[in-house]
Amino acid sequence: MDSNRSLIIFILLLLAAIFYTDVVRWFRPPPKTPPEQRAQALATPAAQAQPTAGAPQAASSAAAAAPTSALATAAADEGVPGPEPLEAAAPAAGAPRTIEVDTNLYHAVLTTRGARLVSFRLKNYRESVATNSPLYDLVVPGERLPLGLVVQIGDRIFGDQTLDYTSTAPPRIEVRKGSDATLSFTADVKDGLRVTKTFTFRDGNYIFDIAAEAAGATAAVKAVGLTLSQPLVELGEGYRDYPALQADVKGKVLNEYEKELKKGVQPVVGEITYAGIGDRYFLSAFVPKTPAAGELRMEYSGGEARAEMLFAGALKVVSGVYMGPKQLGVLEEAAPGLSKAINFGWFGFLAIIFVRLLQLFHVVAPNYGWDIILLTLAVRLATLPASIKAQRSALRMQRLAPQVEKIREKFKNDSAALNREMMDLYKRNHVNPLGGCIPTAIQFPILYGLYEALLNAIELRHAPFIGWIRDLSAPDCYPVAWMPKVPWIDCHGIPVLVLLMGASTFLQQWMMPKPADPNQQKMMMWMPIFFTVLFIALPAGLSLYYFASNLLGIIQQYFLNREFKQPAPVAA
Repeated sequence: MDSNRSLIIFILLLLAAIFYTDVVRWFRPPPKTPPEQRAQALATPAAQAQPTAGAPQAASSAAAAAPTSALATAAADEGVPGPEPLEAAAPAAGAPRTIEVDTNLYHAVLTTRGARLVSFRLKNYRESVATNSPLYDLVVPGERLPLGLVVQIGDRIFGDQTLDYTSTAPPRIEVRKGSDATLSFTADVKDGLRVTKTFTFRDGNYIFDIAAEAAGATAAVKAVGLTLSQPLVELGEGYRDYPALQADVKGKVLNEYEKELKKGVQPVVGEITYAGIGDRYFLSAFVPKTPAAGELRMEYSGGEARAEMLFAGALKVVSGVYMGPKQLGVLEEAAPGLSKAINFGWFGFLAIIFVRLLQLFHVVAPNYGWDIILLTLAVRLATLPASIKAQRSALRMQRLAPQVEKIREKFKNDSAALNREMMDLYKRNHVNPLGGCIPTAIQFPILYGLYEALLNAIELRHAPFIGWIRDLSAPDCYPVAWMPKVPWIDCHGIPVLVLLMGASTFLQQWMMPKPADPNQQKMMMWMPIFFTVLFIALPAGLSLYYFASNLLGIIQQYFLNREFKQPAPVAA
């Protein structure tokens, strides 16, 4: 068996498995909202609450043309499939108004049109790394605003997207430490149905409650539920957010992206731990309380993704709503199981350990760049015995290379004798041909866990390091105005950290024992170029980790090479 060839193939396959999904999405990202368009839409949240011109007339004409049910005016939302709009019992008196809710963590704006969120700005996060950047808003402008109520009447589902609610709440509410605030919205629907939505906001927590209730003429109501919808567009600058519908139903975690949703995703039934929309760093999701078991439908229509929960036989639904960062401790504190919304990949348990270590090191060194270096040192120390064993085995194999070549030449026409003589040579010299593969293979889950931890840790978002590195979650680039644009990233300059990482990879590779096969030697020397090109579009935090790891590896390889510099007797 050619152990070197097998090890190289294993490394390449593992790298392909680790990086394939992210690289494909990096080079072919989902649609991105232009910054000026998003800023304009979010700067005037009240405008979103106003009905569009001609909407009431369209609704009236649709109601007249739809005699099958007095509850719906389907044409009012024509062109955007989904729940049919409920029709109010009487025209609204005046234009919809907005209500602001301010806490120490976020500033929310609700509208009486649909009793939905117009804006939800997080006070501890900004749209971009720029100092004058606006606060990050979790509400993406679309056809429908989030947090809708739905009712099932017969086989048809109706929503409150165009319904005008009434509320006695003041225009602005401040929620301060140790207090909470409750807002109620009520609307009367034709045929005697009354719907109510009640929000309860608390200070110091990203999770709040919503209660949706149907009362009055409820004989025909089969189910009540909640819906959350928004366009799946990438937000922010300098890093990649891939929004998806996320859920946990009966212990099964679901991550459905736009491509899968357009093909069609089957409804799932069971106890719902959470359901909503999330990207790499943020999450907006329902956390059902009573009832918790229901049907979850995940769809994509009208340019929007929609997560819709229906609870059969229920006239009132109470759910928590988490709208905040995908920060491990914050999610765990908000609700059990919510931390599974962070997609840490195959070795998630290792990634979680590394995230916690990163947070621990941040207490010692309050700079995440230095924390990554400390984490690199800790991982290197933990894997030191295995890596030294692998490198010593490779060096012993290198010593036997002349003998191996002689045996191959002598028995080139007799494979059975060749294998027998090779194994005999290894046995006489106390060398295990797999000695370098197994310890190296053991380290790969650790490397993969580190990759996922650094890629998904929101702590690195907009976290500066030194000099030009202002965002460890963004691709590295030292800006030089006159230089052409770097491929795959929005920067005119030089990816200094990536080049240092590539150079250190080459140096470490050059210092390592050379495979006997010249073709394998060429392949291994191409690896630094492959890594350099790959890391151009990956976050600077990952480049920093691999650069620091390479430097430690070079030091380790230097001392091992000195140890094996003196010739040792070879049993012929």
